[in-house]
Amino acid sequence: MIEIPRKPAVHDQVLVEADVDGKVVGFRAVVVNTVGTALWLGLVKPDPRLENVGSGEPIALTFSCPDGGLVAESVFLAHLGPTRSRLFSVQMPSDIRLTQRRAHLRLDTDCPIEYTIVSQSASGGAGLTGAGVTRNIGTGGLQFLVGVPMAETPIVADSLEVAIALGRDAVSAEAEVLRLEDATDLGPDWRPIGPANPPRPPRTLIAVRFTSIGDAAQDMIVRYIFTLQRARR
Repeated sequence: MIEIPRKPAVHDQVLVEADVDGKVVGFRAVVVNTVGTALWLGLVKPDPRLENVGSGEPIALTFSCPDGGLVAESVFLAHLGPTRSRLFSVQMPSDIRLTQRRAHLRLDTDCPIEYTIVSQSASGGAGLTGAGVTRNIGTGGLQFLVGVPMAETPIVADSLEVAIALGRDAVSAEAEVLRLEDATDLGPDWRPIGPANPPRPPRTLIAVRFTSIGDAAQDMIVRYIFTLQRARR
């Protein structure tokens, strides 16, 4: 996480992403005012699609910065002025430790996942398959849990083909293994707990980053995140 030195300010440029009629839409906007816990934003030019974004809808804000943009989660509050296609207010991000780049927009969720090892790495496991459940997912990668010991999982730098079920939808991508963690003695909050007697069944957490994923698949992931955020609110 990257902590920015100040809150969003007037004249900051921001990309607002929202789920509009089942499609992730981006609106280019500028901060025109800061009022308490709200940001007032104005689009560079009117966009009638903005009229279909309602109060309480989850949104993602990406503020422009030299190294590519800082991302925060927020909520659409209200349309402002006589037109619903240009001026609006959103909730000031409560966590100012904004995350670098949209690819790191991430949500904890349990989704079935299947993988196939496609690399010819030191694991010698090309062609082997497995399945598990996600711990979290974002447009840049995910972390998932498998019910096997680390010795039987892909290893760091292995290339995988993954298929993730997102409700009624599914997305596929190519990914690289970044790290492994023995999760056998981690509790529901993912903190260490004491060993059990008899020992618990082995579990391993696998973190991967996407190396190849289509725009449509990324949009499906963002839409899924927005849908879950809406339901949890």
